[in-house]
Amino acid sequence: MTGRGAVKGRPRPWAETGRQGKTRYVWRFASQKYRTGFYDDPEEARADATAQITAQIEGKWRDRSGPRTLLEDWIDAWAKLLDDIEPTTVAYYRYLAEFHILAKFQGRELGCLTFEEIEAWERSIPKTINSQGRPYAVSVASSARSLLITILSDAVHAGKLDRNPAERRKGRRGRKRAKGRAPARTLKPAANVITPVQALCLAERCALLSCKDVDFVMNVFAAWTGVRWGELLAVEGWDGEESPLQLVEDGISTYAVDWQLREIGGVVAKSAPKDGSYRVLDLPPFLARLLRWAVDNRQPACHCPLSGGRPSCKGEDPTPAAYLFLGPSGGHLRRSNYADRYITPSAEGLYPARNGTRRPVYVTAEPWPGIPIRHGNRKHSAADLADGTWPNLTDKFKPHDDRHTHATWLDAANLNKVLQMDRRGHAMAGMDAIYNHVTPEMRQQLCDVLEHLWNGALTQRLALSPTSAVPLLNDLLQGRQNHDGTSAA
Repeated sequence: MTGRGAVKGRPRPWAETGRQGKTRYVWRFASQKYRTGFYDDPEEARADATAQITAQIEGKWRDRSGPRTLLEDWIDAWAKLLDDIEPTTVAYYRYLAEFHILAKFQGRELGCLTFEEIEAWERSIPKTINSQGRPYAVSVASSARSLLITILSDAVHAGKLDRNPAERRKGRRGRKRAKGRAPARTLKPAANVITPVQALCLAERCALLSCKDVDFVMNVFAAWTGVRWGELLAVEGWDGEESPLQLVEDGISTYAVDWQLREIGGVVAKSAPKDGSYRVLDLPPFLARLLRWAVDNRQPACHCPLSGGRPSCKGEDPTPAAYLFLGPSGGHLRRSNYADRYITPSAEGLYPARNGTRRPVYVTAEPWPGIPIRHGNRKHSAADLADGTWPNLTDKFKPHDDRHTHATWLDAANLNKVLQMDRRGHAMAGMDAIYNHVTPEMRQQLCDVLEHLWNGALTQRLALSPTSAVPLLNDLLQGRQNHDGTSAA
């Protein structure tokens, strides 16, 4: 409240035009700037300003501009308050705000948003078709609603609103069932955990689709190390003490996870691993041999623009560019594109939906599991040229499922918890973080377990077919066949 006599004379307000062509009035009183809300009619805005100035002079004025604040103006102010948040998270917030929240509520004042329309908006998102011709996932709708809840909760804390209209209903509505376990048909795992032989066959299919052996190595590396997607793309290696990849003849080979590659705003650059999860991964012998092949056959350089004579993607990493897992033209892989083109069709035997239809992966009969036929010719379609299609291998599978799969393998092998947490880059809780440590014996046990899982998967794959159209895997199968034959003899 401002007392009478705080200023000399009556303030003169001036008009401002907003983004939507609406008008508000601004004035100064007692060395502070005040504003009305935006109005469609300039005269209504002027009348509001006049009434507020009169109340200020009479000492009866109270701030009521908060609910009249436009949602986009508050989001702009709220975004400046974000601190210590991953750039990828900020980019995701920006996407949700621009393509979902403001797409629906831009131009609306905070105080006029209602619970009912926000509920209807959240339910409408999964029914909306995105740019790829598919409906948005339910998780996108939930994330957009959650972000709006956070934005408006901060508006309540800042005194802009008395309550948060976006908050979800608490408790059940409608019919209730007895407490307990949900029906089996409704239980869906958060991730798809696959077996070692499924992981091997998935890697083989990805290599068949891409026509590159390095894709086989990349997908095997992902499953047998549990690295995140950004960490996978940042894998580099060369011969030398400064290389993060140390391949040794005697002892345990290692890879140091010091970086991840992230794409923000179309720009690819290196940054620290998520939550600072720096770690050194021990590699079983078979994986060390595969990475030796990848180092010897890697592309000379990525195709990122140069900055100071070095690829711009290297960022603060001073070492030379020596990426092992690049696209066919030397570009860095994008998770969504790679999943759509290779992982999804390899896992499910079906490409993602286009115009509501999922096309099967047409293949030849030999060699097993069949070579994909991507296109037909002038006389015949791909379906006419094919001998069959790939069957479903793993159901829906996402790149991050490799991380869940690897963690499950380690737990099923009864490896020490501190070793599992260290490999994932997670911190132990409580006093265990102080007193539990990884020992050389634990490291060797880990490598033995992973080597055993690989040998078992290779033997199972050999039983399906002794050859493969992936040259690298074909050599491994022949070596396994010779080993098993020697052992049997």
